[in-house]
Amino acid sequence: MKKYIFALACAVIISGCNKGVKKDGASQNSPSKGAALIKYDYKPGEITRLTSEQMKILEDKITAILKVPDKEKNFKNTFSDLDNAFTDFDDATNLLTFMNAVSTDKAMREEALKSEMTLSDYSVTLGTRRDIYDALIKAQKNIGKKSLTVEEARLVEETVKGFKRNGLFLPDNELQVVKELQMKLGKLASQFADNAKEKTPTLEFTLEELKGLPQTFLDRVKSGTTYKVKADKANYPMVMENAELATTRQKMLTAFENIAADENTKLLVDIISLRQDIAKKLHYKTWADYKTEDRMAKNAKTAFDFLQGLKTKLAKRNKQDAQMMLKYKKVLDKTATHLDPWDTRYLDYQIKKKYYSLDDEVIREYFPADFVVSKMFEIYSTLLGVKFIEVPGAPVWSPDVKLYEVRNSADGHFVGNFLADFYPRDGKYNHFAAFSILSGRMVDGAYRHPVSAIVANFEPPANGRPSLLNHEQVETLFHEFGHIMHQTLTRAEFGSLSGSRVARDFVEAPSQMLENWPWDKAMLKAVSGHYKTGEKLPDALINKLIETRNFNKGTFYTRQLLFGIFDMTLHMAKEPVTDPTGLYKKLYKELTGIDPLPTTHFPATFTHLMGYDAGYYGYLWSEVYADDMFTLFEKDGLLSSNVGAKYRRWILEKGNSMEAAKLIKGFLGRNPNNKAFLKKLLDNFKAPNIQ
Repeated sequence: MKKYIFALACAVIISGCNKGVKKDGASQNSPSKGAALIKYDYKPGEITRLTSEQMKILEDKITAILKVPDKEKNFKNTFSDLDNAFTDFDDATNLLTFMNAVSTDKAMREEALKSEMTLSDYSVTLGTRRDIYDALIKAQKNIGKKSLTVEEARLVEETVKGFKRNGLFLPDNELQVVKELQMKLGKLASQFADNAKEKTPTLEFTLEELKGLPQTFLDRVKSGTTYKVKADKANYPMVMENAELATTRQKMLTAFENIAADENTKLLVDIISLRQDIAKKLHYKTWADYKTEDRMAKNAKTAFDFLQGLKTKLAKRNKQDAQMMLKYKKVLDKTATHLDPWDTRYLDYQIKKKYYSLDDEVIREYFPADFVVSKMFEIYSTLLGVKFIEVPGAPVWSPDVKLYEVRNSADGHFVGNFLADFYPRDGKYNHFAAFSILSGRMVDGAYRHPVSAIVANFEPPANGRPSLLNHEQVETLFHEFGHIMHQTLTRAEFGSLSGSRVARDFVEAPSQMLENWPWDKAMLKAVSGHYKTGEKLPDALINKLIETRNFNKGTFYTRQLLFGIFDMTLHMAKEPVTDPTGLYKKLYKELTGIDPLPTTHFPATFTHLMGYDAGYYGYLWSEVYADDMFTLFEKDGLLSSNVGAKYRRWILEKGNSMEAAKLIKGFLGRNPNNKAFLKKLLDNFKAPNIQ
């Protein structure tokens, strides 16, 4: 069963239970200002208690649903009521487990992690309950050929398929084995992800070792006579792009790719083995075949062949990029003969600085985070017909978190809420993500408004200077906020089909498409404003920036390809994988042409394997559709409200109420193709004259 264990108990978790927009368009306000939108100040033991209470509430609802006589089971009292019960549960427990990602209290994060593991077990139990499955099958037979809406038919299809995929076709003894393995798998996966978050090391450097780093960074990490740098997502790129000493970059790379190395490497071996065992017991050849079955790719071979086809297309371009970087390395060091793993990010950035006059520290000054966010809101408002209103003084889990309302521009009707948590903290989720907390859906004739959270790790304000973003972070912001819009603007009727609960190899496409906006000259003018003077990013810098869009594209896409092939190879293996680190290094050498650092254990830090397992190919797969969808905006303009309204209606609002391919076709007005993607991928790029 997909993790659509969803849930109610609004009075316990949310301030007021906001019902939302009725079918006739009438609107209610968001939760009252000054009240907490979601609870975050749990007392010790409260998360554990609420978790148990929510399981009891759900069990009571399921019992009532199953008591309906077999002959009377129908769509409403079985499929719809179960979906609402599951969504109620998921909503309530999402609020509890979300604390593991953002709470400032370590004890609360640990309790939330335990709750997450408990819920993982319970999810497996629910998804393998034969009494629920039997009730669904009986209701499905009673429905027969009776008229259902497209979305109702989709719910029936997806719900039954989800239970079948959990092994309900197996005899009880075999199903019990699968259930026990799934529970074990859930615990191991949660522990892997938590290790990567909680065990980030802090390195100590001298001033000489940090030569090349900007003064603002040095001021932020100075600790007495030394400099303490946490090896996290905020600091890693800064050191790898600027540190002149190769030994410093090597030290940072080693720490970053060795987070929880021993524990997580062992966990990963066990996890891969468990997954393959489960897949075989469910009558699939491999875990990759199992996971891809309900995605756009439909099977592992199609996904893997897609990656292999890109491998051939990228090989020449990647080699050219590597030669360019080695040539510049030889300019810096006449004795250089090859590239090392800690070189590529540094050389990439230094070439941009020297030959394109692109210095991140200069560019950052034009992108103060608060200003960029406000201007990004204006762009999304124009495109999607909404407005974003900050709720001042809203109680939140950290002082730098902000709460926003989303309303329709035309009539002011309330649509939903999202929270923005942009800066790093100890123990906080250490990447960039959009969390769906409460699901949008119809309840008792009204639309229950969704709540999401955008979580990032931008360099925090320091020494009187605001948080400043480089261009890559601006692009990431547009991407992640695209997910927020997918989750917030949903109009899907059922919780399990709403928001971004779409095929995993399509879910990135709506956000990837929006990455194009920060590469447009007019858009860059719009979102930039020097933090001291308000001056817009100068034309010369914009032109240089756009010129570098194809720069080192072979290196970038080869890295994406490496992750995708590594992930699929792990999960397509017929024999147990005992050395994931060795496999990764073999593929790293084969695809990049660079010898890997022997002392690192990258797979131990690759948390995508705990959510995008047999699915990382989806980033490249979905980009094909993202680029194709963008062609409509290219034609009509990046601020076209007409195309934006169509995009909102076909892609963002419908969720998973139709297959992804049909949604894309509906938006495009034609069958999708890969022409735009291949053109971008294979466009010729004139390298700078390095000497």
